[in-house]
Amino acid sequence: MIAPHRNRWIRIQGVTLVMLVMSQVDRANIALAFPAMRAELGLSATAIGFATGVFFWGYLTLQIPMGRLASVWSAKRTLMLLGVGWAVISATTALVHSETELVINRFLLGLSEGGTLPGFVVLMRAWFTRDERARANMVLMGTPVAIALGNPLCGFAVGAWGWHVMFVVTAIPALLWCAVWWWAIDDDPRQTNWMPPAEKTRLVAALDAEAHEDVVSQRHWFVVIWNPVVLLLSAYNLLGLTALWGLSYWLPTLLVEAGHTIGMSGLLSAIPYVASIGMALLLSFSSDRMRERKWHMLVPTFLAGVFMLLAAGIGHDHLVLLLFCLTMTVALWFGRITTYWILVADSVPKDAAGASMAIANGVGNFGGFLGPFVFGWLRTVTDSFDAAMIFGGVAFATAAVIVMPMRFVASRQAGGGVPVPVSGR
Repeated sequence: MIAPHRNRWIRIQGVTLVMLVMSQVDRANIALAFPAMRAELGLSATAIGFATGVFFWGYLTLQIPMGRLASVWSAKRTLMLLGVGWAVISATTALVHSETELVINRFLLGLSEGGTLPGFVVLMRAWFTRDERARANMVLMGTPVAIALGNPLCGFAVGAWGWHVMFVVTAIPALLWCAVWWWAIDDDPRQTNWMPPAEKTRLVAALDAEAHEDVVSQRHWFVVIWNPVVLLLSAYNLLGLTALWGLSYWLPTLLVEAGHTIGMSGLLSAIPYVASIGMALLLSFSSDRMRERKWHMLVPTFLAGVFMLLAAGIGHDHLVLLLFCLTMTVALWFGRITTYWILVADSVPKDAAGASMAIANGVGNFGGFLGPFVFGWLRTVTDSFDAAMIFGGVAFATAAVIVMPMRFVASRQAGGGVPVPVSGR
């Protein structure tokens, strides 16, 4: 039996998952501070939604440079630098006293987290073969894991010590984990001295064989990443993340307005993300077993929209049904996350993978600005979240529809000599 520290699934995925969880907690913890911050700073729902969404302007700015840097320099070092940056900046959120200061702080936090997701996916691609990749990309479930764990803890911290202290205590673990990251992670199995020699030889041979099978492009990476499949998947991500982040940031407030304490709202708002973990395991194993990606992404996305539209018609008076529908919405969206990033990464040659994922993630995360802002604006003008959930449900359903012709687009690319997704069946 291989010792845990010599098992690449435990070592690489485990340390990466914790790092990703830390980044998501430091990003999403503001949702639990919304009610107290609105009261103390005198902000409207629209204003705080805008300030929160500005995070994604910063996040978008460094997507391509950091994704490219992770691909051609070092995913390990790139993510280490980003980790130290976001931990320090997240802690300084405790010092804001106005809307302007909050906007600046969230923008800087976005800058410090730009490139994290492309960097993580580049690392998984370097360590796991194509047939393992959906399961390897389960590390991207750091988002629901972070919210499932972070919402109750942050809700408790806000209730016990206030929102200022909450931002500090959630940033400290991320800073400490950077030391673990530096010790445990290597960019490539060839650089390791901790893997069993036989496994290392087998893995390197398999990865090299896959590299030879990849389509070799003579175009510059900047041209390659702008192929139609990447753009189509980017538009899909934009619509889905607009709905997802709008719901994620405002769900605790919705529960507070339904009559729950901030502590109980933290617990209840964690339920959808706990369910997401099980859904992701189910869909990832199914996708790897069937070697099918497209429909494992498309169908859950459409159903997420259906459940969100149902939630809009239920209202606050039936909390159990409302929470069930929102749980299914979030779980179905996160359940298809690994197949989505496989399709994006496999759409281009290996040396352009980081940049293509940066494009898809950057465009998609513009929805992180639109979602909180639009949900907050609709909450202000309608005095209810029902219209916001209708908007989100339509966005999910539309995202599913626009990727339906992906296989046709890929076949047209093949005729032009451009790399196509190998698993977009």
